[in-house]
Amino acid sequence: MASYHLSVKVGAKGKALAHAEYIEREGEYKVKHQEKLEAVEHGNMPNWAQDHPNLFWQCADDYERKNGSTYREIEIALPRELTAPQRKELVQIFVEQELGEQHAYTWAIHTPKASIEGGEQPHAHIMYSERLQDGIERSPDQFFKRYNPKHPERGGCQKSNTTKTIEQRKTELIGLRERFADLQNAYLEEYGHADRVDHRSLADQGIERTPEKHLGWRDSQNQQFKDSITEYREANQSLDKHLKYLPRHLANLNQSTKQEQPQELSHDEKIKIANQKIEGAKATTAEYKALFEKYRLQYIDQTINQKLKGYKEQGVEIRQQIEDLDQNKPMLFGKKEWEDKREQLVLQHQKTGYLHEQTKTTERTRLLHDYRFGREEVTNHIEKHHPELSENHKKAQELLQKVAQLRQHQRQQEREKEKEKQKDQSDDRGFGMGR
Repeated sequence: MASYHLSVKVGAKGKALAHAEYIEREGEYKVKHQEKLEAVEHGNMPNWAQDHPNLFWQCADDYERKNGSTYREIEIALPRELTAPQRKELVQIFVEQELGEQHAYTWAIHTPKASIEGGEQPHAHIMYSERLQDGIERSPDQFFKRYNPKHPERGGCQKSNTTKTIEQRKTELIGLRERFADLQNAYLEEYGHADRVDHRSLADQGIERTPEKHLGWRDSQNQQFKDSITEYREANQSLDKHLKYLPRHLANLNQSTKQEQPQELSHDEKIKIANQKIEGAKATTAEYKALFEKYRLQYIDQTINQKLKGYKEQGVEIRQQIEDLDQNKPMLFGKKEWEDKREQLVLQHQKTGYLHEQTKTTERTRLLHDYRFGREEVTNHIEKHHPELSENHKKAQELLQKVAQLRQHQRQQEREKEKEKQKDQSDDRGFGMGR
């Protein structure tokens, strides 16, 4: 069964060559890893590294700035349903689509054995330089220098991610995951496989299931643990296989549908209506989430601006107090008290300035990651100004919740049937031994 995985990692200075040798299974990694190396390719290397691609990664380690990244890596799972040449072609197309002719890259396909069921687990490591090649010939040391926008020939190659915000990076990652899913599904369809992958999270798919975590080596050697994982996967596969019968139950959830039809609906019509309702609920949820995020960002910006305004006004007030105090400086009596008061005001002014700068630089990021912040306010705002969407969203959530409950019910039924089957088989064996 085809599964989906795509992750992006960043490589620090001093790690590029070692990682290139790791994915190529060269050097010390040729001995350490006995798993099958299915394919390796390099591309878009500068002239000085055309015949020695690992020289490029060595120079990245040597000449990239101290705190700079030397590479990015896209790690993707590949369908075991495809043959090795088909998987290689899939990676080649994906690399061409995403990296073009400007990014130097090295990629490799590994085909290890799965820890649980023992089948192939093909996946690809695609490491590439963020440096954009612009046709200017540069020596290895100049290639990795800081980019000079006024005189590009004097500086290094520009990095592709220098001006991107966190939101832009997140949006790009979502787009990347979707494009790979589309490409993978196109290949599965082209070569006659019915399985399809979905780049969305289980939650976004309306599936209430905890994602499987990576199985470490220690756990992979535990037979009891392996048996538990196998049982879990078989249950999920059985559930997915029976999901096609789910619309039959959903078609009966809304009795008004039957009343609107002059004749009894056919089974196919009921399934169609149920699928339309599910897709409509998902679309409504997506629309609501987009609007919610828009208003939440506005609420965060409004909150920050109010804080900045308050700190600024407070700073002006404290500064005025200091100036007034300076105009009434005592010559003899009360001088110590005056100095203490002025020092206290100066500290307050410094603290206010610090809070102002912290709010301006880091507060937005903190609030963006605090998903509880503004939730109630934004929800109330949508209910007030978009009542129809708010109501439709509630109904959509109820429907998707029912879908999840039905899935859980079906899984429970499958487990009970399997237990009964095992019990019957055990009874039959016991009867035979008695005879």
